[in-house]
Amino acid sequence: MDLDTITVLVKGGGDVGTGVAHRLFCSGIKTAVADLSNPSCIRRFVSFSTAITDNSITVEGVAARLVREPFSFDGKYVPVFTIDRKDIMDSLKPAVIVDAVFKNIQKQHTIKGEAPFTVGLGPGFRAPDNIDCVIETKEGHNLGKVIWSGETEKYTDAPANIDGYTSQRVLRSPDTGRFKPLKKIGDMVEKNELIGWVNRKEIRAGVHGIIRGLVAEDIHLAENEKMGDVDPRSIKEYVFTISDRSRAIGGGVLEAVLAWAAGH
Repeated sequence: MDLDTITVLVKGGGDVGTGVAHRLFCSGIKTAVADLSNPSCIRRFVSFSTAITDNSITVEGVAARLVREPFSFDGKYVPVFTIDRKDIMDSLKPAVIVDAVFKNIQKQHTIKGEAPFTVGLGPGFRAPDNIDCVIETKEGHNLGKVIWSGETEKYTDAPANIDGYTSQRVLRSPDTGRFKPLKKIGDMVEKNELIGWVNRKEIRAGVHGIIRGLVAEDIHLAENEKMGDVDPRSIKEYVFTISDRSRAIGGGVLEAVLAWAAGH
């Protein structure tokens, strides 16, 4: 199959979905992204879904733009649209759908047959039963592995280890309500420094480092919902670039799409 004829839709434009879309786009594959009308991504400066609220965003030299009506690919940018736009979805008719949603992780979103080729990221999918293939998303030896038969490692809520810190670096909402920030992405913080409030309840940093991700102001959060993270490595470049994990997952998706296109 000629790659020029393939269109890919990535459902979910957070940091992982963006890593996937970025890799596909840079490989010359026509790629679009769909997400919620009010995306709750954390790493907003490296998330194509930010185009939904800001109209456009550029991540590592690749531009993404919000489209409000059916479009034709021109190769200059990644089109982004809201998942509820059935007219755009119907006109797109993607050959490949990549599910990068990660919401309600035990529930399946994309089903086999929804497109000629379907790819699921992480737990909740089993190939080839309910999806054509699955990509391992858990940090470790198998990160980015393409699974044609079976499923990924079981989901755990344990954050990845960065410089010896796991759950300490993750920011979670102390209550249900809207977020009022005091700090912003890219700010350096000390351990226990105030970052903002949800319903007047304080959010404080668990470690010293740089704020790598933080939800947008006034986003409505559930109690204990992940809302940001602090990177103890304190390297500003990492805040504004695709993570090693997202890049590896993107490589797995690219491998799967190329294998499918080649008829392997």
